[in-house]
Formats: sequence, C-alpha cells, structure tokens
Amino acid sequence: MKLFLAVVLFLLMEGGLYLYLDGPKRGDLRCKALTTLMPVLLGLYGTVHRGGESWVLFAALCVCLVSDVLIGVHFVAGVFSFLAAHVLLIVHLLLQAQPTPWSIPLWALLYLLLFAYYRKTIPTLGEKRVPLCVYPVFLFGMLSLAAALPFLRPGVSSACLALGALCFTVSDLILADGVVTQRESSRRDHAVMHLYEPAVYLLALSVVL
Repeated sequence: MKLFLAVVLFLLMEGGLYLYLDGPKRGDLRCKALTTLMPVLLGLYGTVHRGGESWVLFAALCVCLVSDVLIGVHFVAGVFSFLAAHVLLIVHLLLQAQPTPWSIPLWALLYLLLFAYYRKTIPTLGEKRVPLCVYPVFLFGMLSLAAALPFLRPGVSSACLALGALCFTVSDLILADGVVTQRESSRRDHAVMHLYEPAVYLLALSVVL
C-alpha cells in the first residue's frame, strides 16, 4: 500500500510540476502549491503510521508548502519562511542521531566558500543582503547534519534524508545565484524546481520507508 501511494503521489507531483513550468498557467502559484502538496500528503501518511519525531519533519514539509507560495509574493518573507523549514529539518535530523563533530568543519567550509565567491556582490543586494547571508547558515547546517546521517544511522530512511537535503541545497544555490546575478532563464527555473520538488518528496519518503 505505501509503495503504491508513494508512486501515485510522485506521478501527481510530476504532473503538477509540468503544469507549473510548462502548462497553460505557467508560473501559477496554485499549481506550485498543489505540486508540493503531494509530498506533504506522503509525509502525512508516513507520520501518522510512524509517529514520534516524524511530526517535526511533517511540520517542516508544511512550512515548505507555505513558503512556496510566500516566496512568490514577497521574496524576503519567503526566504525567512524557508529558513524556518530548515530549522525544523535540523531539529528532526538531531533527533535521528547524535551529531558528529565532522559536521562543523563541513558547514564552515561550505559557508566560507559561498561567502568568498559572492563577496563583491553581497554589498549591492539591498534588502536581500541579510536574508541571503543568514539563510545559508541554516541551509548548510541542515546539509552537514544530513550528510553524516547515513554513516551514523545506516538505512534507506537516512539515505533519503541525505539525498533530499543535497537536492534541496543545490536547488536553493541555483535560485540564489539567479537572484544575486539578476539572471533569469527558463532553464534555471526548471533546474530549481526539478531539484526542489524531488527534495521535498525524498524528505517525506524518509518517514514512509
């Protein structure tokens, strides 16, 4: 039953993604929200059956759904909403396994590399400067914890969390690069969404398998 549901919701998610990116109502936030709703429903199914700390992950998925719409209305508010989702994901990851000290150097390295790459552009970002500087702190914190999880707690669930966190991070970095460089393209939009939606799906799948 759970595998059948996972496949059906994945196909519905892909259908919604097509409508949002290439359909007659391309860019409609309602299509975007309905697309993310599919992994949220999968997460709800897994959370109801598993219980416990899974509710923290489900809360993060719900915040992602809200953030999808909010970032299309007001960018800064959307960024901080997604930041809240990452805080919840960090809490969930901390509940899965005792964090390893190696996560700290990885987090610091990722942030320093990003800061060094955009150091000349950051002062020109205006009101977007603060959220774009603060957000990676939590984004890379989430990724660093998730990357260690398959080694600390081997299993399919941990692998889903790690891969989901990686896809989420890459998607956000591509999106942020478009904002910083002010270069928008259909190809970039497709890359962002085709990484983000599977990321949310993988996070939800981690409480099902």
